[in-house]
Amino acid sequence: MDMTLMSDIRIMAESATMAESYINVALMPGDGGAYYLPRIVGMAKALELFWTGRVVSSAEALAMGLVSKVVPDDQLMAEVYKLAHAIASKPSAPIRFTKRAAYRGMGQDLHTALDLASSNMAVLEDLPEHKEALQQFVNRKK
Repeated sequence: MDMTLMSDIRIMAESATMAESYINVALMPGDGGAYYLPRIVGMAKALELFWTGRVVSSAEALAMGLVSKVVPDDQLMAEVYKLAHAIASKPSAPIRFTKRAAYRGMGQDLHTALDLASSNMAVLEDLPEHKEALQQFVNRKK
């Protein structure tokens, strides 16, 4: 589960389950779980999962925001590739900058986050991809 938590987007098969089961062998989350899980599901739910080691179904994982989507088992890879292709079809620089701003923003105040966004926008607005996309947008509006 800890390795899964490191992913930006998580899609789960209906029959899949997850658990933070370290406690069952007298250990603690050692692969990033103690960092990621409270940020994803909140401290109280994370501690419950850490301290009980109980198994979470796909439906419960979706309800608590642990995954963004649950799909039938036989459709998992098709859904993953569909999402990957949708993201890959977008310009890469804004994706990278948005990811950086979103993750840094988790530990920053609004003013600092807006400063970073402003700096990033200045770089992005100067890229050929932005100019092309803006021209296409304007042409569609006409």
